[in-house]
Amino acid sequence: MKILIITRAESDLTDIIKQSCDCVVLPPEKVTDVFEFDSVAVLGGTEDTPIMLSPYLRESLEEYADSGKPLFLEYVYSFRCVYSAQPTRISCDRLVAAKDFGSEIRENELLDSHYNLYIRPHFLMPDTEILLYYRKYTPAHDRLRENSERNDPAMFKYGNILHTAFRICDWLKGAFAPKTRWNAVIDYIFRFLGIEPKAAYPENSLSVRGNIGDDFDSELDRSISDALGFLKSFLVTPDGKNGIREGLSHNIHPDGKRITASVVRTDCTGEAAGAFMLSGDSELMGIADNMLSLCYGPLTIHGGEFNGMVRWSEEAWNVCYQDDVARAILPTLLCSYFGINDKYLENALHALKFLCDTTAKDGLRPLRTDVLEYLGEDKSISSLSQTEHGYASAHYNAYYSGALLLGYLNCKDTRFKEYGVKGLETLMSLYPDTVREHSETSELCRLILPLSLLYLTTRNSRHREMLYRVFNDLYKYRHKSGGFAEWDSGYKAVCFNNAGGECSLLAENGDPVADLLYSLNWLPLGFALAYHATDDILFYNAWKDICEFFIKAQLSNESNEVKGAWCRGLDMERFEYFGIPHDVGWGPCCIETGWTVAEITMGMILGKRLFGQNRKAE
Repeated sequence: MKILIITRAESDLTDIIKQSCDCVVLPPEKVTDVFEFDSVAVLGGTEDTPIMLSPYLRESLEEYADSGKPLFLEYVYSFRCVYSAQPTRISCDRLVAAKDFGSEIRENELLDSHYNLYIRPHFLMPDTEILLYYRKYTPAHDRLRENSERNDPAMFKYGNILHTAFRICDWLKGAFAPKTRWNAVIDYIFRFLGIEPKAAYPENSLSVRGNIGDDFDSELDRSISDALGFLKSFLVTPDGKNGIREGLSHNIHPDGKRITASVVRTDCTGEAAGAFMLSGDSELMGIADNMLSLCYGPLTIHGGEFNGMVRWSEEAWNVCYQDDVARAILPTLLCSYFGINDKYLENALHALKFLCDTTAKDGLRPLRTDVLEYLGEDKSISSLSQTEHGYASAHYNAYYSGALLLGYLNCKDTRFKEYGVKGLETLMSLYPDTVREHSETSELCRLILPLSLLYLTTRNSRHREMLYRVFNDLYKYRHKSGGFAEWDSGYKAVCFNNAGGECSLLAENGDPVADLLYSLNWLPLGFALAYHATDDILFYNAWKDICEFFIKAQLSNESNEVKGAWCRGLDMERFEYFGIPHDVGWGPCCIETGWTVAEITMGMILGKRLFGQNRKAE
């Protein structure tokens, strides 16, 4: 078997074909005689611009196809009567199997090609068999319930010609998901070309550890070290003085390149500083000190009506979300409470005072505060304190209430305690029907830490019951992998099935998908503090369980910029990052330095500190 590969550069596909058979790899302009080969593959997907065959090469290849030999065309503008539109970016589109084909693909099953380039064919040849087609906004996690219109054919076969209209040749670098289905697609291409498929293909760029050794402590240490290394790599400057970049967007180019979310957010900077500070490493603690100087310096308003307001980011300069502020300052409050460092305690309390002074009578604040709303009008920010109700969502207010209580534990300001207790009691008076942003699971996860601080503050048995009620409700959605599935009773979440904005990962209750940006990421820190508040081994076991889950879910590719991180959407059955990519910017493959990586790492480190001090938890 002798194969000709016509391509402008090497790729995942050429590497594997060369290992599998006798082949020759040539650029289009170097091809002379195609008829000496048993099959031919033209791979245009190594560049953004598709291959346009020269008239001489095209004539030769069409004569070759007339002979009946197999011809595979990837990302080629024109062949036979098929010619295509200019490349367009795929973002919220997913591939759908038009029929059963290969060994692992069934009709209506979904495949993700991420931020791909697609050249939609204007025409198809008679008797074309469509194998895959693109569909925008698929209302499913894994498989469509019924057929949909196949107006955007992406992989199709006519006679002895197999054609793909998108870039596939670097599917491993591009982290196409799910792996088994893409491996089956590659198997299908190999068999079409007359090549024996590989028994196994290499791991892709988003490969996870997938397992954990017997020595939990050493596995935990390695996981923490890798995560801290990832965070260090996203600092704007190595000394931390200019903060940390937000992370990586969901969009992965078909050659594996990632899009950096480079805006410096106050919450990400404060959270990452918390991970560094808790680590106890002197170099990292020095970096954390510089990062907190930024948070409490120019990223906080000093003086005037908005004195103490923490800015959302260097971009959204005059916007404030209390949840983001809470996550930015909680590490400072925790480090002071546990006697690690109290240098910036007064700054954190100053930020809390602004929030407390602009809180509604029920202990909650609105979704956000915009300075613009109060400019040029006869309206003061202090008027918020006279409103009856804030926004009854754990997503927006639970961590703020928790921060107030932790502030009280540090300084004994009774207003912080009053409003912290009132806010959480307001939320729990509506529970489980709080205003959900992404899912019911997300609300449950968000409540563990604040309710732990509530009981730690009041020692009220009713507040203890609230914590255990939420914990037990959350465990209804525990998956055998150790994670917790997204669930939303009644599908009431604001972001459920949302197209064109922020979107939940949940398509249907029962999907085995975990959200590591809005749900599970809060649990290591929450369970550690729940144990600290209750001294109940139940929460130690929960902490260890979720840490083992995160160790297995951590990205592990040694030669990749994402090593040590966690993405947003994990399919817990496959144990790979795969899910609905409809969110405007933060789909299943996004990585947040603060919300995800730093929060998980802080929970791992604090738990290790607490349980190391009290080994009876074992």
